[in-house]
Amino acid sequence: MHKLGLVLIAALAFTGAANATGVKAKAPRKHALPRAAKAVAAAVSSPKRPLKVVLGSILFAVETGNDVVLGGLEGLDKAASMELKYNPFHYIYYVDDKIDVGLEAGETFFFGSHN
Repeated sequence: MHKLGLVLIAALAFTGAANATGVKAKAPRKHALPRAAKAVAAAVSSPKRPLKVVLGSILFAVETGNDVVLGGLEGLDKAASMELKYNPFHYIYYVDDKIDVGLEAGETFFFGSHN
C-alpha cells in the first residue's frame, strides 16, 4: 500500500511538471454532427437555395445521425450476440441498416454520391 501511494505521488508530480513546462494537450477534433447541423442551418436559412439543396442538406444531417446510431447498434448487436442466447438488438440493427441504405440512396439522388 505504501508503494502504491509513492507511485501515485510520483505520477501526479510528473504530470504537474509536464504542465508547468508548457506541454499543451491537443485540442479535441470537431465531431461531424455539429458540422452537419451548421450545414443544414446554412441551407435552410438562405432564401436563394433551391429546394433540392435544402432537402439534400437535411437528408445529409439525418443520414449522419443515423450512421452514429447504426454504429452504436452494431456494437450492441455484436456484444449481445456473444453474451445472450436471444439477441434482441439484431432486429433493430437490421431495420436501421435498411433505413441507412435508403438514406444513402437519397443522398446519391440529391448529391450524386453519399458519405
